[in-house]
Amino acid sequence: MTKYVVAIALWFVAIAPLGALAQSDERAESVERAANAGQVWFDRMAKALRSLNFEATLVQSQGQRIQPLVWLHGSYDHNTDIELLIYLNGADTRALRIGDQTYYYSQAGGSYTLQSDVTFGLIPPAFYKPFTQINAQYQVIASGGMRVTGRNAQYLRLISRDDNRYHYDLWVDRESGMLLKLQMMTPQGEILEQLQVTSIAFSEVLPEQLTEVSDIQRPPKLYDLQQLTELQFALRPQWLPAGFELRRAHHRKLHDTPLPTDYFLYSDGLTEVSIYVTDQRTQALPNLALQGPESIVNAHVNGFAVTVVGKMPADTLRRIGESMTVTATQGNPQ
Repeated sequence: MTKYVVAIALWFVAIAPLGALAQSDERAESVERAANAGQVWFDRMAKALRSLNFEATLVQSQGQRIQPLVWLHGSYDHNTDIELLIYLNGADTRALRIGDQTYYYSQAGGSYTLQSDVTFGLIPPAFYKPFTQINAQYQVIASGGMRVTGRNAQYLRLISRDDNRYHYDLWVDRESGMLLKLQMMTPQGEILEQLQVTSIAFSEVLPEQLTEVSDIQRPPKLYDLQQLTELQFALRPQWLPAGFELRRAHHRKLHDTPLPTDYFLYSDGLTEVSIYVTDQRTQALPNLALQGPESIVNAHVNGFAVTVVGKMPADTLRRIGESMTVTATQGNPQ
């Protein structure tokens, strides 16, 4: 009898690794299915943000700051969409985008025009584009859902492939693909910014308010590209997280100041980082690092005052600032 018991025990020991291996394969397949579903839902959301006609109200919160907005969007034709944001707290502020021209109107800070096919300050630009454009630096997982604003929503987890960036939680309307809720958080899980649609109405035609935008006066450009000059200082960043590419580099005077400044803009497709370099003798900045929805780090490097700003952890911005090095040549990077 003992011989049979020992034989059975040895058989269980032999097949145990096979069972563990099978479970591991199942888990890997489950994760892959969730990732594939996540990409499908993300792309559906991107298409909805460009093509749907809707009128919505939403609330954007950053810490103690809460801003309610009216959000209107419509597809003017197959190549042009129109978007209008109306901020309901504080000074009367509005943003109107027609295709790749965005007009900002404010009673407090003046009005200006930017060439951009997204309205900055609401939703990351990458959310309007296919997921393949950020796949190298982020992964998206579809996992369950819940009701948001009375609608059934699919939950998506957008995770950075390293700890140098923030993560996002998204809730997408299962019927239309529309983004209903967004949370931006640190790699440690601290929520920094939230956006939630509180009401939304879809239509087959352009919202009525958007049919009258052709008569609205267009403000001047924030800056004229022809007036921008090449970089004047020899300081360059030597490190950024993988995937960040230079989008803009020029020399200009800061808005409403006489300070000559070299400006760099980098992006990984989802997140943007701005670097400002001035002569330390004309810009006495304190060393500081503030982390939040828009983190900021000041540093002094080789006689220059460096400010790094972006929706990223302060430690990442500090590392970028500390990597700034004087190079042999001036002018714009190639």
